[in-house]
Amino acid sequence: MAGKPPEAGLTQAQERAVTGADPDSGEVRAGAPTRQRLERLGLARPHGRLGAHYLTDEGRAVRARIQERDRAAAPAPAGESSGESSGGGFAPLTGDESERGPSAASRSAHAASAARGWEALLEIRRLTQPGSGPASPSVPAPWERARPVHAVALALEAAGIPASAMDGSGRRVRTGYRVSPGEETATVRVEWRTAAGAAAEGADDEADTQEQLAACARRLTACGWDTERYLGARRRPYLVVSPQAPRRG
Repeated sequence: MAGKPPEAGLTQAQERAVTGADPDSGEVRAGAPTRQRLERLGLARPHGRLGAHYLTDEGRAVRARIQERDRAAAPAPAGESSGESSGGGFAPLTGDESERGPSAASRSAHAASAARGWEALLEIRRLTQPGSGPASPSVPAPWERARPVHAVALALEAAGIPASAMDGSGRRVRTGYRVSPGEETATVRVEWRTAAGAAAEGADDEADTQEQLAACARRLTACGWDTERYLGARRRPYLVVSPQAPRRG
């Protein structure tokens, strides 16, 4: 029937696979028969040595329509926040999180999730940037450009660079990077922040800050981001990070 939308023929399991795909990378987490069916419908595409499937542009459009349909059918209760990304997703550390909750084990699990998230992102880059690879480094994918703070934090955390953290009073209690929105659209500010106690002991010397910030810059440059160094308040250095332009040819 002409004009019939693709989602009209999906089973409930197939709908769940589409709407439950990773909100950032689009990786489909479902059994092989479901993934293969979505592939035949043009909603997913296999990529990588592990045979993972990722939503195509049409698959993402179908997901958006299904989610809109479901929201219309079951409105959120009054007062419920709508700021969360649909379906929830892995949130890399930006350096402003509270140190009170996470145990060493949960931090280790979070680091492992960051590494998996980075690998999934590389698969998406390869899908959207034909010819990219070790010999031709890829640049940020469209969704990274749309959420640069998330993307930059993921690149840093996945490399094992520690994130800073604060206690409940806003006191800096862990030394590491801090990622925040830049002053210009689509830019990110990266600082190296030192725990209050360490700074009092003299660990916050200029040479260490410069060295750690340079390591962040090297990592981000290798990941397809441009970095420029500036001096802020009290001549504290920071990076302004922006996505490199897509490569042609």
